[in-house]
Amino acid sequence: MDDKTMQVLTVAGVVLLLLMTLFSEKQISLSAEKNKISVSGTAETEAMPDEVVLSFTVLTEGNDAKKVQEQNSHKMNSVIAGLREAGIKDKEIETTGYNLYPWQEWDPSLQKSVEKGYRLQQTISVTTKATERAGELVTLAVQNGVNTVNGISFRLSSEKEQEVREQLVEEASAKAREKAESLARSLGVSVGDVLHVTESGFPSGPWYFDRAMKSGVVLEAAVPEISPEQIKLSLQVNVDFAVE
Repeated sequence: MDDKTMQVLTVAGVVLLLLMTLFSEKQISLSAEKNKISVSGTAETEAMPDEVVLSFTVLTEGNDAKKVQEQNSHKMNSVIAGLREAGIKDKEIETTGYNLYPWQEWDPSLQKSVEKGYRLQQTISVTTKATERAGELVTLAVQNGVNTVNGISFRLSSEKEQEVREQLVEEASAKAREKAESLARSLGVSVGDVLHVTESGFPSGPWYFDRAMKSGVVLEAAVPEISPEQIKLSLQVNVDFAVE
């Protein structure tokens, strides 16, 4: 047998070996894919939001931009000082907007927009776990200079959200395993290791106060009743178990 023939046979052997390897791997993958049970488990609970987020704006208008800034700063500083006196910490107060711009209005007689001066809107967000004080804090802010209540929303704090999520994952996972073991018994096989798992369905909030004032509305002097309601939470776990 000459060298050329040997080279051809060698190459053919290598190609054949590669094809056999690929075919074998495909067979193993298909076999593993078939020998599994896919199930899901769902858990539900109710939880009371333990955190409230309040959004306040101080709006100031005037002819001189510098004076508008000074007046707005004075009002907002008064608002923040009042919140501090009420026990709100600095880390719970965040400036979320500061917008100074020329103020224009449409003049029907002139049929064009005319300059009216300047308008400044400064917005802060207050986040606190004192959910029962939401109405009190809204009234306090308005009394100290806030003229727009943008929104009130309740949510789970990161600590409570983690606690609830872990509880639901544990319960849903147990239900998924129970379902897999029941199916396995009916098929005459046993449940092995977990091959793949995912979770879905856990809401992240926030949940808005359904009687909150719309943007741009100033609340009356009386303290409004603002309290959260329990929220329903659910989580689903999808699990692939190996079959033995």
